[in-house]
Amino acid sequence: MDQLDRLADLRKQQLNDSKINKNKKNKDRFKSICKKKFQTCFIFPIAEFEEEFGKELWGMGLEDNELTNEQKLNKVKWSQLRKNVLDKGNAQLRAFLNEIELYQISYVGYRCEFCGIDGK
Repeated sequence: MDQLDRLADLRKQQLNDSKINKNKKNKDRFKSICKKKFQTCFIFPIAEFEEEFGKELWGMGLEDNELTNEQKLNKVKWSQLRKNVLDKGNAQLRAFLNEIELYQISYVGYRCEFCGIDGK
């Protein structure tokens, strides 16, 4: 009976380890998805702004000797602004990913349930 108890305990430990590994994979998957979506929120608008206004405002794609004085000034301002946006966005992303570590995540698939105020 003692050996049977040890086997039962071993099986319980294996199931627990499997659940822990599954939950870690779920959390890692969730963090990866959130990271991509979060970064898109501040990187994509920067790219769109550069595409639309970069050449006109700071001579994007031109050599420094081809820039007007105004474009040179705008280029310096844009570089600092861009750096600030990326730095702050990445700081918020790191804080968000650290916050996720405080939670247990379990993946139940793409499912959505709607219920009334009283839970029915």
